Amino acid sequence: MTPRKEIKCGTYSGYQRHYRQKETACAECKAAAVQYVIEYQKRNPEKMRLRRRKYQRTSLARKAARARQKVRRRARLKGNRVEYYTLKEVLEKYGTICYLCNLEIDMSAPRHCGIEGWENGLHLDHVIDIQYGGADALDNVRPTHALCNVSKRSRNDEKAPTQDFS
Repeated sequence: MTPRKEIKCGTYSGYQRHYRQKETACAECKAAAVQYVIEYQKRNPEKMRLRRRKYQRTSLARKAARARQKVRRRARLKGNRVEYYTLKEVLEKYGTICYLCNLEIDMSAPRHCGIEGWENGLHLDHVIDIQYGGADALDNVRPTHALCNVSKRSRNDEKAPTQDFS
């Protein structure tokens, strides 16, 4: 058997040893680990670019899913009806015309506020707001321009229960 090599503090191997032994790493090992990561990123720019791109794609999907969960939870807490629906179902039923301004929605525009061109992107709007007893269901959701939806806010507070958007 060959003798084991001594692992010294102040190296990336030293940092790994601290980690394996569930110890708090010393300052020298932490600095060595940071330096190792910086060098790795310089040596592998393509891998890092692909990793960032993958993270950005999955991050947006997670954010969207979390936003839907929050809307459903808010509706349930208010005692409103909750139905599961998809974006595809909404677009098949109501098309790509904004129900507030009756203009075509740009489906290639970004959907998140703050990104250039977001104003003409797609948002889903509750006709009767959840806070006023509206259901989170397909029959209460319509496609709108992002800017129309954001500027609408809660305008329908008195009118909402009597409005018919069929």
